[in-house]
Amino acid sequence: MPKTLIAQLSDPHLRLEDAASPAALSAAVERVLALKPLPDAVLLTGDIANTGDQREYALARALLAPLPMPVHWLPGNHDRFDIGARYTVDAGGMRVVMCDTTIAGRDDGTLDLDWLAAQLTEDVPTLVAMHHPPLVTGIAWLDAIGLPAADREALAALLRASPHVRAVTAGHVHRTIAAALGGCPVVTCTSTNVQSGLDFEVPDMVLTTEPPSILVHALLDSGDFVTHVQPV
Repeated sequence: MPKTLIAQLSDPHLRLEDAASPAALSAAVERVLALKPLPDAVLLTGDIANTGDQREYALARALLAPLPMPVHWLPGNHDRFDIGARYTVDAGGMRVVMCDTTIAGRDDGTLDLDWLAAQLTEDVPTLVAMHHPPLVTGIAWLDAIGLPAADREALAALLRASPHVRAVTAGHVHRTIAAALGGCPVVTCTSTNVQSGLDFEVPDMVLTTEPPSILVHALLDSGDFVTHVQPV
């Protein structure tokens, strides 16, 4: 049985002139509400709005309103809001560290390793969440807007020294991708709407209508940690 359940949604890219993106986020919310038991918290890992228009955030709040549990937002490179940006929360006994990896006016990201290290001093089960994932995908256009190698290397060293971090989770790449960094699992969440195509040859952006999914992170009574990919 799960001791803690955390659902993750990412990259809805809400657009006021587009009916598809709100409908897709609404469907993801319905899928969260169908989980048994309900999650202790929901993470929304960035690119909530497509243009940063405040009306897009109002729409997001309305679409997320049916969720009875806390919903923790992170900014992505398309977002234009400040919610404290980086913070740490408790979700059903699991610590979640929400890292802001955005750089104003840019699509690539950066990670404040000093701040993150200060959040990892307590030896409790921890999930680290961010928008830009600390991995290399092999897809050129995605890797060009990721985290720099120096940040990934420094994070690897921090994770090796922090075995209580059970996983790092992110969005941004619009695909489910699994890897490891510093001995720690890294996983990414699809967009609730449009996905990136799996094409290792084309240098330019490739999008596809592959089905969306959410991630469900579970800390079990046994102490084991597992992430499920749940189609919407």
